[in-house]
Amino acid sequence: MPNSPANSASTSTASTCIRATTVGSRAGTIRSEIGTHSRWPVPHALRIVYCSARISGASNPNGQQDQDTYLRALVASGAIDQLEMGAHVTRVSTAPLAVGGRRGRPTLVTPAWPVMVRDPAGRPVPQAQFMVSVARREEKGSDVNVASHLLLDVLRGNVDSAVVISNDSDLSFPIQETRKLVPVGLVNPTKGYRAGALAGKAAEGVGRHWWYQLAATDLYCAQLPTVVGKLTRPMGW
Repeated sequence: MPNSPANSASTSTASTCIRATTVGSRAGTIRSEIGTHSRWPVPHALRIVYCSARISGASNPNGQQDQDTYLRALVASGAIDQLEMGAHVTRVSTAPLAVGGRRGRPTLVTPAWPVMVRDPAGRPVPQAQFMVSVARREEKGSDVNVASHLLLDVLRGNVDSAVVISNDSDLSFPIQETRKLVPVGLVNPTKGYRAGALAGKAAEGVGRHWWYQLAATDLYCAQLPTVVGKLTRPMGW
């Protein structure tokens, strides 16, 4: 079933915090991915915390059912050690109309034929903006849960190294602070560029940090079985 990705040979424990994303939320056998791409000796113990948020059944009932099946399979298969859930919230937002530009950055839409804008005197307004109201669905709590588990594991001395699978720039500060205490591996599970705020130097802090971007082949090679206990892979996955 597919998924949504110390200092010496004496390294014994590692913690992995994962924030589910559009691409990474279907990461299958996460343990195999960590073992393949880690720059460290194989840990004697690996604790995996998976942070996500429940999809609302009101707006996406099929998605909610598929997600529930997947999350139950993750736990039943032993692919993760702890499931930490946030929530999705839906709200109405107003913003200027835009299209995707370079690197996915928004480019504001301005008047162009066949839709033009004129002022009360009938003169063109070439720099006018179109305001639109849209429904927004936001995932809340996942980044906070990742940061909390990461810092608690390190500050309590539970781990010798940590791996974070996320490209969320909101995690910049906790990751920077963690690098001062233990080596950190950072895995980008998206197709996009690594968030600039998550960059760093391999030798900063305690050193031995590394970065990796998941590829399609990584996901194909790390799949859960089609059947896990009484659970079956949803159609279309």
